[in-house]
Amino acid sequence: MKRRDIVIGLLVLAVLAGVVYWARRPKEVLQVEIEPSVEQKLEDSFKLEIPEDVDKAELSDVSGGSSTGISTRKYENGKFTHSVLADLPDPESGEFYQGWLVKGDDVISTGRMTMAKGGYLLEFESPTDYSDHKGIWVTLEEKSDATPEKHILEGSFE
Repeated sequence: MKRRDIVIGLLVLAVLAGVVYWARRPKEVLQVEIEPSVEQKLEDSFKLEIPEDVDKAELSDVSGGSSTGISTRKYENGKFTHSVLADLPDPESGEFYQGWLVKGDDVISTGRMTMAKGGYLLEFESPTDYSDHKGIWVTLEEKSDATPEKHILEGSFE
């Protein structure tokens, strides 16, 4: 019986040593790269910070490309401000990007986008409160008429 007890004891010790080794061995660390948000990418590109106290809407490419953008708006003290930051390709000669605020059939031009460090920028101010215009469009225009032409980016504040 002594020999049998010794063998069983050694087996128990071996199993315990295996369990301790298994539990203490280094674990593989799964690294997950977090894709920066559209807002973070544009803030980095434009070297600015988008304020937290504004309504924000991400703009998606509806033209089949990979452009992105973010739009902000705020109505305070009788002044409506609206801006668009967008990562867009340079337009062909004679073309330009135009911003729009949309509420059903009511489409308000917010002006031409200008080339800025890292992309395109639009800043619009008005004493009229356009907060009920939830839709945002960025279009590619060939002439300076007041109708939207080719839609590039679209988004909504809802």
